[in-house]
Amino acid sequence: MKLLSLELENFRQFEGRQTIEFATGGDEGNVTLIYGANGAGKTTLLNAFTWAFYGTLSADVEQQERLFTDAVWEKTQIGETVTCGVTMLFEHDGTQYRLRRSINTRKSSPRQQFRHADVDLTGTGEDGTWREITSFSDTLDLILPERLAQFFFFNGERIEHLVQREAYEDIQAAIKTLLGIEQYERALEHLPAVEKVFAAELRKLGSSKASDIVAQLEAEKEQQSKLDGEQKKRRSEVAHLKDEVDQLEQLLRQHEATSQLQTRRDEQRQVLEDSERRRQQARNGRNEALSKRAYRILLSDLLPEVENLATGLHARGELPAPLKRQFVDDLLEAKQCICGTPLLADEDPYKHVEEWRHKAGLAEVEGAWQQMRGRTRDLGDAATEAIAQLHQHTTDIATASETYRQAEETLNEIAAQLAKVGPEDVQQLERRRNELRNTIQEHEFRLRDIIKEIDNVAVKIRELDGKLKKAHGENVKVEALRRRVTVTGEAARAIKLMLDTASESIRRRLDAKVRSVHSGITIKPFVPELNPAFELRLWRGEGPDRLLAPKSTGENQLLSLSFVGALAQLCKEQAELRSEAQLLGHIGGLYPMVMDAAFGNLDNNYRAAVARALPSMTSQVVVLTSKSQADGVVSKELSAHVGAEYVICVHTTKEDAERESISLRGQEWDYVIPAADYDSAQLRKVF
Repeated sequence: MKLLSLELENFRQFEGRQTIEFATGGDEGNVTLIYGANGAGKTTLLNAFTWAFYGTLSADVEQQERLFTDAVWEKTQIGETVTCGVTMLFEHDGTQYRLRRSINTRKSSPRQQFRHADVDLTGTGEDGTWREITSFSDTLDLILPERLAQFFFFNGERIEHLVQREAYEDIQAAIKTLLGIEQYERALEHLPAVEKVFAAELRKLGSSKASDIVAQLEAEKEQQSKLDGEQKKRRSEVAHLKDEVDQLEQLLRQHEATSQLQTRRDEQRQVLEDSERRRQQARNGRNEALSKRAYRILLSDLLPEVENLATGLHARGELPAPLKRQFVDDLLEAKQCICGTPLLADEDPYKHVEEWRHKAGLAEVEGAWQQMRGRTRDLGDAATEAIAQLHQHTTDIATASETYRQAEETLNEIAAQLAKVGPEDVQQLERRRNELRNTIQEHEFRLRDIIKEIDNVAVKIRELDGKLKKAHGENVKVEALRRRVTVTGEAARAIKLMLDTASESIRRRLDAKVRSVHSGITIKPFVPELNPAFELRLWRGEGPDRLLAPKSTGENQLLSLSFVGALAQLCKEQAELRSEAQLLGHIGGLYPMVMDAAFGNLDNNYRAAVARALPSMTSQVVVLTSKSQADGVVSKELSAHVGAEYVICVHTTKEDAERESISLRGQEWDYVIPAADYDSAQLRKVF
């Protein structure tokens, strides 16, 4: 998707018709830079894109019913017709589109009211002529699904919500959209209902035994559905509660009376989590050692006895060997060699064979003895090593458990101190935090039980499925219904497994790309992760000894931005795979990135890093910024990539506002004009 132009007509602050033509890449640059003061209309511009596409505005747009420019609405007489709208010109997959969403209404009262918007979408055909597209909603959703739009049209200061635990649903939704699996999700929703219909018919027509099994199956699957729903709800609630705890602890860090105690608590919680992780690793190591090497330990007591027995056999020459003395004795007794020569006493042939009787097996016996002796010693060494490993794992478990206990005691002491220090409002924060932590613990206890219950139900369902397969129908119709019930359940499980596998594959690819993008932005040795729970996390270091990195607004913003950049790259790859992938839908492509307030919460080092990375994140970037945010390092890093530049000149009725200008490309441009007759904004093209 390539943005070509955006036209605003009496839309919010922008009076009349005003147009932006975007930089489209190539030698002219792929960045469109738009400057505007606070309140000038940058957020309005950002929302113009999503309003045109989906008819929605973000939550930070105040008085959303006031879509018409106030001055235009006030000038319009009662009974007169007035229009506001947004028109977008863009390209996607070689087709050019013109999208217009507008409201054309007759003014009936001084107050603006929400009106139904008309949508017109046209596209160029193969012959270059414009044709109306009646199914505009489906077409737009295929070009840029609304579930993905939030990642490409966003406020940089608010995008950090992606690092919150409860954002995992948004990330999962983005992955599912990329996979184009809505039809499979719908199938999963409808298959249980279909299965119930078949099961009800089977209960009516089948034998009492089959009917009983079907009834039990339905009950277990109903229980499974309830448990899945409860699990999802509780996980979402835990994520929400943990985010609230994080916010409360941030307030405690900032308060003078509790900052030091909260810092200590952060440190001890990290110790607690680290010791629990080490303890679990040691337990896993011990379990693995027992499952794979326990036999060596059991053999260690038998090895001395085996070696003594082998030594005795060796001394007597009775260890197994290819040429045995009994074989030679049999030849002498038969008085005939294997070659046919008679073996008569006192003759040379007899004496030659008799000499082999004394030599028989000596070399081979010695070799067998050395091999057996070496093997028993190897087993002894392996047993010693296994015992040492188990001892080390046990020691590690004990050490981690003791560290955990001490950290837990320290945390309890800190909590008791925090409940008593500081003013009442701070103590209330701590009490609220403790209440939330207790609620989280209750949810987590229940979640552990739910996992066990889900496993038990799954076992029962498999057993009942097996019984149902063995139950013979009384007639062809009954047997057909039984098969349909079984096949429907198997289809649902197969589709779910397929979706989970595909989703995990996309998650892994996104995780790798997030790391790659983040490494090009960050100036600190932190490593990002999109974990299996679809949560964005930031770590200090890698491997088993890594620790969670300290949180800050800037770090959260960088991590979220890295995810957006990774998502943009993945969308491009998905589009390239479109013709080859069997599971994927028609989602993907080169998407633009439209950012408001991209640099607001970052220091100069990070501003420079983000500005340096933005042009390479996707094919087209639109940056909405104030002059203070973009001044210095930002404008320097972006200058080589800027292909279009605009200023939003805000006209304010405030008489005491200071008149401002902005210097761009050797020229002064009006930035804020006070004492205007009415509030409005004017787009000025710099180049």
